[in-house]
Amino acid sequence: MSRWTDGEIWDFMRLTAMKGNSLTSLMAIALGLVIATPSLAQTVVPDEVLDLTPGFEEMVLDGNSGGSSNSQDCGYTATVPNHTLTLTEDFSYLRLDVLAEAHPTLLVIGPDRGDRFCARSLPQQSGYWQAGTYEIYVGDLNGDSAPYQLSISENP
Repeated sequence: MSRWTDGEIWDFMRLTAMKGNSLTSLMAIALGLVIATPSLAQTVVPDEVLDLTPGFEEMVLDGNSGGSSNSQDCGYTATVPNHTLTLTEDFSYLRLDVLAEAHPTLLVIGPDRGDRFCARSLPQQSGYWQAGTYEIYVGDLNGDSAPYQLSISENP
């Protein structure tokens, strides 16, 4: 998908506004704002650790689901976590939701390696989360790969 530069957006809006049609001018301004507004989705390097503190702003992370490792109970995942979260404090409520095509799964491995949670049919995990580091795997039941969005929020 090609992106317009800021200069191209403003040139388009200025030229459209000069034509004198107020509805067209309004549409050009609205289009310019939509194109110029950065996406909420963040691209995260797989080795990057996200530090979260209560009160953080909701975020959406992009990635590709699936992988070559059969987790036995949570479909096929990558051999390394898709994301790593470090919670600096306990969260009374935290929610992770996966939106993807195919058959996504959500595997969360908690600070105590025995804390292992798998969401197969509804790839979502929510509730109380203790402080510590969590490995997040976005898998697929059938081993397929598809783009996904992982939203992380303190809102139910």
